[in-house]
Amino acid sequence: MSGEQDCALQAQGVMAWPGVCHWGANALARTLGAAGTRLRLPLVVTDAGTWGAVGTRVEAALAAVPGLQWHVYDGVVPNPAMAQVRAALRSARELGCATVMAVGGGSAIDVAKAVYACLAGGLDAEDLQEPSGQAWLAAAAHAADPLFIAVPTTSGTGSESSSAALIQGDDGRKRLIRSNRARPSLVALQPDLTLSLPPRPTAQGGFDAVLHALGAWINTDPSPVGKAMALQALRLCMRALPDVLRVPDSLRARADMQMGAYMAGLAIGMSKVDAVHAMCTPLESRVHMAHAEVLGPIFSVVARHTAQTAAAPYAAAARALGIAATGNDHQDATALIEAVESLARLAGIPLRFADLTLSEQDAGLLASQAMLSASMPINPRVLAPAEIQSLYLQMAA
Repeated sequence: MSGEQDCALQAQGVMAWPGVCHWGANALARTLGAAGTRLRLPLVVTDAGTWGAVGTRVEAALAAVPGLQWHVYDGVVPNPAMAQVRAALRSARELGCATVMAVGGGSAIDVAKAVYACLAGGLDAEDLQEPSGQAWLAAAAHAADPLFIAVPTTSGTGSESSSAALIQGDDGRKRLIRSNRARPSLVALQPDLTLSLPPRPTAQGGFDAVLHALGAWINTDPSPVGKAMALQALRLCMRALPDVLRVPDSLRARADMQMGAYMAGLAIGMSKVDAVHAMCTPLESRVHMAHAEVLGPIFSVVARHTAQTAAAPYAAAARALGIAATGNDHQDATALIEAVESLARLAGIPLRFADLTLSEQDAGLLASQAMLSASMPINPRVLAPAEIQSLYLQMAA
């Protein structure tokens, strides 16, 4: 690690390690076995496409648990909204479900996090943004809390291991729900469950994981464990994503990608990310594109701008990953950024917006929203609101 990445003597923090993660072959069956008597009448939260692809196998694993009954809510959609949270919560309460089990990608796991918080905290969906909901989310886990299991079938968001969920509010804006208490306590990383994922979401999820890992590495948060997780996640994801795209049925590549995304989720739970994701969330409320398709152009503009005056963490990653080692921070940082851009091209993710139109007023509003992100102040190059506004306008040029 470079000097900038070392844990300063004056730094302070607290780490809440997530629950138990079973990974590899038969991870789902091992996870259900580990749940023991806490596994009671689960509500499976998923989407119709995922359930059509892996539902038979998941139900076979559930059926192997003696006496277990379960219910399925498969109404999750991409960029999920409060409507899906309310519908799934209503099902859970009407059916008397005592466990929440997310099966799918980040959207399913994010909805499940909100449903779990409401179910465990005796809350309604609207309460999550109110003082009563915030108090429950901020509290420590209690022994009486119900069980929450995550079975990711994509490798990208790391929602199975992170403390955050993004849910679109009734006003169309994405709302961040952050809680260590609402993080899954059991996770099953079973690589073969990702084989049915089509190429496009496979590529997009993988690119998101790369940027989670990179953002957690380059920012100024001092957590040494977060930094170690971020760098290893970046190493795994940048190696595995090209392999997954070129050889989709490679279980080794799928396993590395799944573990990289999981570790990136751990890293952002400890260290957050950078200005790239901070600027992505507000823009997503306007453009209604896939998350990775918004991230690509933002990364290209913001990373290059940041590296102009804060190249050291990018350069350190380039050297650690064997991408470049010229000894010149700016050159090595540029090599890393270009390597990530090459991954985006391989994944079919554009690095420019085709038809984004923003007025100065639009960009100013987006900048004010981006400034609310907890990740913005820890970007390695501190960005003022006017600077962020200018970067948004560059993306629209």
